[in-house]
Amino acid sequence: MKSAVIYARYSSASQTEQSIEGQLDVCKKYAQDNDLQIVDTYIDRAMTGKNDQRAAFQKLLSDSEKPVTWEIVLVYAIDRFGRNSIEIAVNKQRLKKNRKTLISATQRTSENIDGTKNLDGILLENMYIGLAEYYSEELSQKILRGLNESRKKGFYCGGGVPYGYKVVARKIVDDAEKADIVRYIFSQYALGVYVPTIIKALTERGVYHNGKPFAPNTVYHILKNEKYLGIYRNKGEEYDNIYPQIVPIEIFDKVRAKVQKNKYGKRSVQVTYLLRHKLKCGYCGHPISAESGTSSNGEVIHYYKCHGRKKYRNGCEKTALRKEFLENFVLETILRELSKPDTMNKVVDGLMQIQEMQNKESPILKTLLSEKRQTETALNNLMSAIEQGIISATTNKRLHELENKLTELERNILIEQSKTKITLSEDKIRKYYEQALLKEPQMLINLLIKQIVLYNDKMIVYYNSPIQTSPDGNSQGFSFYDEIAFMPYIIQNKPNPAMRAIRVIMTV
Repeated sequence: MKSAVIYARYSSASQTEQSIEGQLDVCKKYAQDNDLQIVDTYIDRAMTGKNDQRAAFQKLLSDSEKPVTWEIVLVYAIDRFGRNSIEIAVNKQRLKKNRKTLISATQRTSENIDGTKNLDGILLENMYIGLAEYYSEELSQKILRGLNESRKKGFYCGGGVPYGYKVVARKIVDDAEKADIVRYIFSQYALGVYVPTIIKALTERGVYHNGKPFAPNTVYHILKNEKYLGIYRNKGEEYDNIYPQIVPIEIFDKVRAKVQKNKYGKRSVQVTYLLRHKLKCGYCGHPISAESGTSSNGEVIHYYKCHGRKKYRNGCEKTALRKEFLENFVLETILRELSKPDTMNKVVDGLMQIQEMQNKESPILKTLLSEKRQTETALNNLMSAIEQGIISATTNKRLHELENKLTELERNILIEQSKTKITLSEDKIRKYYEQALLKEPQMLINLLIKQIVLYNDKMIVYYNSPIQTSPDGNSQGFSFYDEIAFMPYIIQNKPNPAMRAIRVIMTV
């Protein structure tokens, strides 16, 4: 009698425990009819099968690599194991490597309980997997189409509703009293009133948010929310018929400009060096580090200085830069240029081309395929020798080594092939940069900037990329911006800063 475990799953919260019980009952009956002993069960509740990031499923895979007593993984149907054909293939290979067999209680699979091949099951199993993946994608598309049609008609499609709105009969309408509060917050901020002062005034008037005084982050979120302008964006689509406009466009634009300018942290008591660990000297190659000093009048000055020039006195010609001048210049340049459609299009188009090239040319995949061919040749030669009667302990050992190597190579090839198919759409790449531009300064820098190389008259800004880099780490970037800009700097004994021409090069 062989030992087996049962894996069961249902995919949405709308399904119930009865779904699991039904799967277990069918699997147990199959086990009884086929002389299998069930030793354990693995159950995932309300978990999608479109990927394998499921707690019980991962535990099953992990346990399969341990010296456990079971040999069979029994599922109600193949789609319980997964709905993604690539991940099913990889995870089945992982089970096979651990000498475990996947069996369905209701469908013919590629292997029988005794480990022999099931020829018609090979075809049927691939058909089941294809149908499951097709069903999952079709259902997803139908849901998205339905939501898009509802949004086009101006209907509310779920999710949180911002302060100042409410839902009435599937339509979003303004909540008159709260909408007036939103307009007050915008108008005050547009006049130059600071957020803590606005919160204090609201609290004195007895206006609270969820029973408590407004939190600063809540107010900032209100000030940055385009929905108050009547604009709602979803997956690259813009809708102007879902949210009624609460704030006039001229006030919203004025507030947006002030929010972007004020979020640089000039009023912060603690000093935060936004570009720390991002700067490199273009002359000597050493990092440019954060420094501070005190002037003759007692004023504390913060700046960035070449570490090589300071510590090693290497004669580097890179001059120090005032912290606020450099940070503001970098942030303003990024926000201004990446907000331009032409610039964004250059970035997105360039990354799409790199992604296509990477998918065509995977050095790791080429190497693995070459090794597989060599291993298969060696295995065939060894089998020919065995057929001719050349059998010894050495040939048996070599045979097992080659079989294990071939199994591992096939698994790695599947993994690498799946990587080349994981591509980002143009919309997702664009969304990565657009969402990063809305973040607070430190988060914006962390998300977008990989490194900035500084010279006295030039800076090269290297951007992070959302796409998967080439496996060999040698993927080529591209420049999408090369212009002259002007940055302020301090001249000794002069009360006002002067302007210096800086060549700015941006590269992904």
